[in-house]
Amino acid sequence: MPVFRLRLGSILACLLIFGMGLGAQDTTVVLLRHAERQSFFEGDSPLAEAGLRRAQGLVPLLLDFHPAALYTSDLQRTQQTLAPLAARLGMAPAVRAKGGSEALAAEILRDHRGHTVLVCWHHDLMKKLARGLGVKGPVPYWSLDTYDRLWIVRVPAKGEATLEERRQEWSAPALPAATQGR
Repeated sequence: MPVFRLRLGSILACLLIFGMGLGAQDTTVVLLRHAERQSFFEGDSPLAEAGLRRAQGLVPLLLDFHPAALYTSDLQRTQQTLAPLAARLGMAPAVRAKGGSEALAAEILRDHRGHTVLVCWHHDLMKKLARGLGVKGPVPYWSLDTYDRLWIVRVPAKGEATLEERRQEWSAPALPAATQGR
């Protein structure tokens, strides 16, 4: 009987240590702006042909992050940007209100701790989202015509969040015939 208790105690101790290790994993959030849009004057402008090509071309790059969740805003250009990736992964992006950057950051940190999440958002709200994820250092500025960057925010279990900016590396694929001439 004492041997059984010792083994059970050892097993429980191992499970506790393993469980603590799982809770201590870093969270990675990949932030990208929607692709090129048709109009700066239309509030819910869809993607332009260049944006549709970018959305297709980004799939291999974004697949490399192995996202556990996808998020977009409630505007069609963010949803169109992630649509090819979502189709490839068989995932439906969670859609959140464009004005909810802080709420989105809190949701990601609460629900996706220890995972990688991909968010397609808006250039004027990216800084709010990064700050909501805990980034305290400098945050690069994205002008209205910046579409070729992404940010990788790493939120460690302990310590400060960091932000790394990368250029998107992709090659423009030909558009399917059904989307030509839109």
